[in-house]
Amino acid sequence: MPLVDAMTIASEVVSNEWMKQRLSDAIQRVTEGSSLRAALESTGSFPPMFLHMIASGESSGELDVMLAKVADYQQQELERIVTTLVRLFEPLMLLVMAAVVLVIVMAILLPILNMNTLVM
Repeated sequence: MPLVDAMTIASEVVSNEWMKQRLSDAIQRVTEGSSLRAALESTGSFPPMFLHMIASGESSGELDVMLAKVADYQQQELERIVTTLVRLFEPLMLLVMAAVVLVIVMAILLPILNMNTLVM
């Protein structure tokens, strides 16, 4: 599949309008003869490792292999970030649940303690 066609299809999938515009600019640059790395670098939206691997794939003639490696790397990075956020969320959720239980216990005990003071 030609690179420009693949980039066009990929840009249609993106829901972020700002990113879609940046990708359209990159498609225009590639159509004019610029390299994929230079076109994506001009957007300023991609990490340096991503751009370096694309440049390496372009120079070696194995862009498809490098793009697959970049996709795997990005997937692993996303999974690492999500796992970290979930691990941070667990103690926070424990504290919230403890606060809810404390409120329920206090709601039950306060009327009992108030009745005890009325008797004296």
